[in-house]
Order: sequence, then C-alpha cells, then structure tokens
Amino acid sequence: MGIPLHRIEPAVRERLDQLPHWDNSSVDALRASQRSVEGPPAPVDPRVTREDVVLRGWDGRPDVRVRWYRPVAGQGNLPCLIYLHGGGYVLGSIEANDDRLDLMAATLGCAIASVDWRLAPEHPYPAGLDDAESVWRHLSGPDQDSGIDRSRIVVGGASAGAGLAAALCLRLRDLGEVQPILQLLIYPMIDNRHEHVSMREYCTDDPGHPGLWHAAAQRLCWSSYLKNVPAENVPATAVPARAESLTGLAPAFIGVGDVDPYRDEDVEYARRLAEAGVPVELHVYPGVIHGGLIARPYTPRTKQFLRDVHQALAGAFRPGSPHPLIE
Repeated sequence: MGIPLHRIEPAVRERLDQLPHWDNSSVDALRASQRSVEGPPAPVDPRVTREDVVLRGWDGRPDVRVRWYRPVAGQGNLPCLIYLHGGGYVLGSIEANDDRLDLMAATLGCAIASVDWRLAPEHPYPAGLDDAESVWRHLSGPDQDSGIDRSRIVVGGASAGAGLAAALCLRLRDLGEVQPILQLLIYPMIDNRHEHVSMREYCTDDPGHPGLWHAAAQRLCWSSYLKNVPAENVPATAVPARAESLTGLAPAFIGVGDVDPYRDEDVEYARRLAEAGVPVELHVYPGVIHGGLIARPYTPRTKQFLRDVHQALAGAFRPGSPHPLIE
C-alpha cells in the first residue's frame, strides 16, 4: 500500500522532491543523502551572539562541544534551553539549527546550549545520552559559571534529540536527581518496535516517494544506536517508550504532525505521561510531516507549531509561574 500523500499539506506535498532522496544502504549513504540538500551556513542574527565552547565530560566521560546562543540584550542569569539536534541517532549537527535557535534566543531572551552529541554507529548508546547528561550537570550544578539561571533550565530537542531529552529525564529520575522545568519534545523518536499504525502508514519502503523517511532507514538507525544493547533487555534510557513507569518526570510539551511516522508513539507517550500524573501539553498538527520545522518556507500549520514551541518555552522560563504550561 502506498503512502497516503493526500493527507500531507499541499504546500509541502508539492516540494517533496526537494527533501533528501534517502540512500538506505548504509549510514554513510544516509549521511551523504542529507548533505546533498544542505544549504550554506545561516548568517548570525544581529540580535544574537554565537560561541562554540568545550565543556568537560562528567565523571571521566569525553568532553562535549556546545554552541551557545545568547541574546545581545541579555545580561546574566538567563533561562536556558539545552537543545539536542535530531537525525535518527546517526545524522545531524549543531550547525543545521543555527537559524531556528538564533530566533529562539532573540525572541525569548534566553540562552541556548546546543549539544554536539556523539553519533552512532561510531558511538552507540549510551554515548549521546552521556553527552547530554554531562552538559546538564555542568549547567545545573552549583558551580556553573555560564551566566544562566540553573533553576530555569529546559531540556529538549527534535526527533532523536527529543528522544535523548526524554531519556535524560528518565535517567535523572532513576538517579534521584532534580528534573528540568520542562522536557520539550518535538516529534520525538522514542520507540524502536515499529508497531504503530502511523509507522506502517508513513514509514514504508515505497520507492515512489524517496523524499519521505523509509522503513529501511528507520531500522538502520535503531540498529546502529542499539548495537551494543541485548534485544531482550532494552533499557528505557535507550528507548523511552519502553519505560515501565513515567512517574516523577518533568512536565512535557510534545508536538508532532499527524502524517509523521512517530505520531502514534508520541501520542501514546503523552497519554502515559498524563496517566502517571505528569503535566503534558500535546499538539498534533494536521498535514505536517516529520521534520516539519526544518522545511522551508513555513506553512500556516508549521508556523503554528513553531509558535506553540515558543509559547511553551516562554511559559516555562517565566519566573514565578505556577506551572510552566499554564498562564
């Protein structure tokens, strides 16, 4: 059965040939597919400064490169978003998010630490999660000197990065550590079992739609990330949807398109968070594909998606707010 393209926003449907034509034969081939459509680096927004630094690894782990975005007008004690880029655990870079994170820093008056976390298969689980934890501990610790308010830190990301953000919250809970004030989960990649209806509908091996994510690529990414994990004992910090309990986690924002392969796993995760007593805000956007906040130009629905992300962050960052997601 072919992918039901009629459900995709018309403005996006007309541009599917501009998306990467994925070569699923290897991780290197996937990376080459992505590079083939990458544009030039985004110029720095004049309202923002960017700075690359290396933060020490926690507990003997490797050091981690971080790209800081700060508003020019901001002075110290800023709220902070720790951002984890997407890419199926094997792709992506901090450079790909410059324009979007510039905009967040400028409009929200916050600092953003974008993490250059290690990719599989060269660095499978738990390397990327360890990198995220190292940055969290560096910025949330009492001795941090990065000019941020450690009581107002959000952890978030997109796709696999959102999966790492969810996994970090699970790890911190299991260690008895403080949670971030919000987990910002943008179409998170959190389940490797390929069982949901949306995965079967929108992640096929149909060669007629090379611009959409393929089931072969999905399997390759998860197998690369989990290559050292026994299939019979996959931890929740590798695949968050496998967590037996979601109690005690940070409030969550979850946004996903209704024509995204990850739609059903994300909606299910939001339901389970709510049932576990975790405040959760869920948005499902009609016609929006996976990676909808990357594609240009924005459509009315992806503009709304971006506004909702900014609003969730603004609520979380507001000092004295009774709840991060409630005005």
